[in-house]
Amino acid sequence: MTRLNKFLSSLAIVLLIGGCATAAKILYPVNDDPLQSKPGVYTLDSSHANIIFAVNHLGFSLHHGRFNTIEGSLQLDPDVPENSTLYVRIYADSIDINNSKLDEQLKAKSMFYVEEHPFITFESDRVRLTSEKTAIISGTLTLRGVRKAFDIEATFIGSGANPRTGQQTIGFSGKATLVRSEYGLKEWLPLIGDEVFLTIEAEFFRPT
Repeated sequence: MTRLNKFLSSLAIVLLIGGCATAAKILYPVNDDPLQSKPGVYTLDSSHANIIFAVNHLGFSLHHGRFNTIEGSLQLDPDVPENSTLYVRIYADSIDINNSKLDEQLKAKSMFYVEEHPFITFESDRVRLTSEKTAIISGTLTLRGVRKAFDIEATFIGSGANPRTGQQTIGFSGKATLVRSEYGLKEWLPLIGDEVFLTIEAEFFRPT
């Protein structure tokens, strides 16, 4: 085995053992301190963004779905994180629960009513740090024409120059919960749960 092959084999073992986060730090600089991230206006990388929801199904399981089309922007101020702002726009008709018939029912007037309300939006008005890498992002969620206060529990993942594009990139995970009936989404209650659990994964990049 050549030296190069030995190196590649060793590297593969490191990647498998250490996981992607460790691999990233080995191959290129990744910053794990959110306050050292580069400031500026970032755009959501829609190809590396996921909004996944889960709702109780008949008391037997949590059924999952997602939205496939998402846009957004992040104005980041690491010197004064409380001044940072987040805006997200979700295309309601991109809902996907891996069942085309039920997808169409969800898009109809009795639920998301996408013809009248094509977008779901979140606009922040406050960021409150809760630890070195976590924050509560508070703002307004607009869903089916109803505007309500909404909180996202955000966790910083990492930032740095993307090795593929050279663009400054920053990533977060988030969790949130909403009560769907408060937004007029009352179909199938109480058989299908009223509480909806959201998992958010997002990368933002700073255009060059």
